Amino acid sequence: MREPRSRHCGPYRLVRMLGYGGMGSVYLGERRDGEIEQTVAVKLLRADANRPSWHERFLRERQLLAYLNHPSIARLLDAGHTEDGQPYLAMEYVEGVAIDKYAAPLDLRSKVSLFLLVCDGVSHAHRHLIVHRDLKPSNILVDSSGHPKLLDFGIAKLLDEASVETLTVDRLLTPGYASPEQLRGDVQTTATDVYSLGAVLHNLLIGRSPHE
Repeated sequence: MREPRSRHCGPYRLVRMLGYGGMGSVYLGERRDGEIEQTVAVKLLRADANRPSWHERFLRERQLLAYLNHPSIARLLDAGHTEDGQPYLAMEYVEGVAIDKYAAPLDLRSKVSLFLLVCDGVSHAHRHLIVHRDLKPSNILVDSSGHPKLLDFGIAKLLDEASVETLTVDRLLTPGYASPEQLRGDVQTTATDVYSLGAVLHNLLIGRSPHE
């Protein structure tokens, strides 16, 4: 895994890596331009991800996030390019744990209440014609206040795009939570997210995905 060429993204200094996967790497970032103090999560296109389709998908993720404003979705705060032209986005930093781990000790009513907050966030995205396409526990963190935050719209799509664009060309999906149409490589709609939500709920209630 190659590190970014620069330790700065616009006004943000990269402190440490939080995680990576698919086409992006996420870092803890601190604003260091002297204007305000702010801690963010900075997502960069991976330094070794030189495929044009990945670059376009990363730029699309930034734009899709700009459409969304919901308490159950991590907010987009800023976007730009590094000095060497690498695109980045700065998001609300969510210090939390994956929803399946957080929910493990909860009673049934509390698990369902938590899950409904996630559903409300997904519904907000759908009202903006955005399908997430990668809903899974690791993409849903629960913060210190007990509120879930939906992350990673890296393979999301707009419903009004041409139908061929709904195909996951690079097959960036998580088999344990992917819908049948994703596994087949067929056209995907909001029903794709609904299926994945059901798989997440199965995990919260049973302790594993329905495909395990």
